[in-house]
Amino acid sequence: MELTLEQKARRVKEILDDPVFNEAVRKVHESIDARWRMTQEEETQVRENLYFQKTALDEIERSLRSLGDSWTILNGRTMKKGKNK
Repeated sequence: MELTLEQKARRVKEILDDPVFNEAVRKVHESIDARWRMTQEEETQVRENLYFQKTALDEIERSLRSLGDSWTILNGRTMKKGKNK
């Protein structure tokens, strides 16, 4: 069963407000940053891999926020239409 946009938005809010999720994301960011700092300048492949990992993690967070924002925008438009009737 596919979730509605509203159901997805509520689930996204639960995920983004979840302290365990936030701690896990923070720890992954910290781990990537620490490994980056330990690399040598000439270790370009390692640095590129770390960059891509961090970018992917950022994209996951952005995607979650976008789903929540989409519903908020849609809900705001729906409410305005209801008031204009």
